[in-house]
Amino acid sequence: MFMPAVFLSVFMDLVGFGIILPLLPFYAEHYGASAFMVTWLATIFSIFQLTFSFIWGRVSDRWGRRPVFLGCLLLSAGAYFWTGLAESFLVLIFARALSGVASGKISVAQAIMADMTTPETRAKAMGFIGAAFGLGFTLGPAISGFLMGDDPANPDFKTPMFVAGGLSLLGFALAFFTVRETLSEEDRSAARKITRLPLASQLADIFSARAVFWLVGSFFVVSFVFSQVETLFPLWTERQYDWTPKHLSYCFAYIGIILVIIQGRMIGPMTARFGEPKLLLAGLTLLGASLFVFTFAADFRIFIVAITLMSIGIAILNPTQSAMISLAAAKGQQGTTLGIANTFAGLGRILGPLWGGAFFDFVDYDIPFLIGGTVTLVFLTMVTRTALSLPPSSVRADKSS
Repeated sequence: MFMPAVFLSVFMDLVGFGIILPLLPFYAEHYGASAFMVTWLATIFSIFQLTFSFIWGRVSDRWGRRPVFLGCLLLSAGAYFWTGLAESFLVLIFARALSGVASGKISVAQAIMADMTTPETRAKAMGFIGAAFGLGFTLGPAISGFLMGDDPANPDFKTPMFVAGGLSLLGFALAFFTVRETLSEEDRSAARKITRLPLASQLADIFSARAVFWLVGSFFVVSFVFSQVETLFPLWTERQYDWTPKHLSYCFAYIGIILVIIQGRMIGPMTARFGEPKLLLAGLTLLGASLFVFTFAADFRIFIVAITLMSIGIAILNPTQSAMISLAAAKGQQGTTLGIANTFAGLGRILGPLWGGAFFDFVDYDIPFLIGGTVTLVFLTMVTRTALSLPPSSVRADKSS
């Protein structure tokens, strides 16, 4: 019933995210930042995301999803406005830190979806969150390309940031009037009892499930690998093809279209046919292979193949991982477990850009892609047996009914 409201609220905020994402590296360079310094924009965001994803997950289990979701949306709007008001690279760092605090809204939105769905419809519901990302990537960069103006030597960085903040405020207003609490008082009481236990005991209980251990590992690996590409991609295309922010905005729009098609329309039927475990392995395979293809992308046609494979892999992985981790979570620990998964994803987003940025600056700009492809395929060999031993959601639903 509330799924469209959650989707639209997240979508409005993520359009703002899509507006600023292609601009941030160039905005930072405008204030004298090097490629390695640019990676700190992603790193500082991820440090705060790492901390607060877990905190917001626990808080939402104890006190409800709605207040945490609304608070994060409001903080996100403030962060976008602050980015637009920045007059130095240091202020950009602080604004990205606030965005990291606000990023807990995704974990909470996923928990809301988990509250509202059955096991067999979980991946499809998580696909709606992924589709919101996809639409944000599609519309946001296109809006950004329009708002920055036609002079590539003197782009307007501030107006897109203010528009992003306004859209996020609209998302907050929509959520305030339409999103209601999805967690029952009984579940909140159960969560409060669990969270009274020592934190070490709670974490040991969560990670005692082998599936949770490997799924959290998957969140980390995918984020570590993809964050290198996401952060350095604008600078890589600038060096490889002499792209401007406007070219980059069109590329992000192409990625977004793929995400929307797969996550909004195809992930449900694909899950029903193949099951989440096989989709997880397929997504990892596509992501790892695409990163190796990038290193041969002197020919633009090869680049199109690489970006398409990578986009399909990420489109499959994001909702599949979220569905599997929520299905593996114990009662009263949905938000906490999703928060832990997103915390490890944040850790990957801290280490990935720093690692990739150092190699990009000091060795060669193709090295982050080679590292990412290698890490992904090594992890794939490690997780294959465990993933294939897990039943798909349809089987779990049958057993629980």
